Amino acid sequence: MQPDNPYSAPQVELLEQRPDLSLPGWSVRQLQVLGWLALVSVLANALVVGLVLASSLLETTEAQVLVLYTEWLSLLLVLLGCYLLLRFKAFAEARFGARRLQVPIWSLVVVTLALEVADLLFGQGLFTGLDWQTIGYVGLLCTMGACTTWLGLRLLKIEYPYPTLKVMAWLDIVGGLMLASVLLMLLAIVPLLGAGVTLMLVFFKGAGELREHAA
Repeated sequence: MQPDNPYSAPQVELLEQRPDLSLPGWSVRQLQVLGWLALVSVLANALVVGLVLASSLLETTEAQVLVLYTEWLSLLLVLLGCYLLLRFKAFAEARFGARRLQVPIWSLVVVTLALEVADLLFGQGLFTGLDWQTIGYVGLLCTMGACTTWLGLRLLKIEYPYPTLKVMAWLDIVGGLMLASVLLMLLAIVPLLGAGVTLMLVFFKGAGELREHAA
């Protein structure tokens, strides 16, 4: 029959084509390590939130000790989070052919580092009054929320992603909007921690795919 015959049977492929999983420079062990690091990041960030809340309930000396620990732990977690973001960018580009992730991710890394520097320089004095340091810090938080939302929107544009990657995109959008709103800033930690969990699942899913592909 002619190809344009309306009565001909539809031409479809009987077997679904498997995605190309040849990812140079990536290994199962590397993705598993990134997955575990993402889990450590989520748990440690939750611990920092708990320590900050506990420090507000303790006596002055004990509170100062807790604040000191949280400052150093927060710095390490910021560096770890930036590293995981950059590795996720490289993986998403290699696995899904993701585009236009470079600007939102690098913007998020720069703003996150700027926030940490401001926190180390001004510390508790940031919220003792409404001065230029406090306004600037809140402005950086809003910018961080905008960059996180931007990243989530870019992730939604990825074709044929993992289901967990879609969930991560929506959690980034919700958490970013809450962070940028100022009023819901404190509650933004919940969806953002959830995004960290889905990042862990994305790395583990990639490791599982590579293992099956190599078998």
